[in-house]
Amino acid sequence: MANLLNGPAQNYVSGKDYFKMLQTFVESQYYRGRPYIGEYLDEKTGYWLKGDEERSRYYNHSTFNDLVITGLVGLRPRTDNLLEINPLIPANQWDWFCLDNVWYHGKTITILWDKDGRHYKKGAGLSIFVNGKKIANRASLEKITSKLN
Repeated sequence: MANLLNGPAQNYVSGKDYFKMLQTFVESQYYRGRPYIGEYLDEKTGYWLKGDEERSRYYNHSTFNDLVITGLVGLRPRTDNLLEINPLIPANQWDWFCLDNVWYHGKTITILWDKDGRHYKKGAGLSIFVNGKKIANRASLEKITSKLN
């Protein structure tokens, strides 16, 4: 879904849809009151369909992190020297978040959203840091593309 939203313009799926689906997935990370990541999740209800089966309960891939890093926060992998951040968090949903210490193309990346600048005290808006130096800032949660160096 994140790839669709980062592709050619379309009018069927929005960032709000992505956020809602991811929220369902986040809330499903429990089974019988305990933390759980398995297999065969109902995409509409967030319930585990085969929670007690051996194969399901030992099933854990890194795709959850990928949904957050490249989708929700919006670090879009590229092969060139550009850093592209396109968050899929709907406006007015979160006041702040930080993805810190991401090793990317030999550099340490920090993606920080602080709606009014009071939480992290690094300025208001969406800020991108490379090796600790702010390289880009935008007042709203919108796409930023900047050179890495």
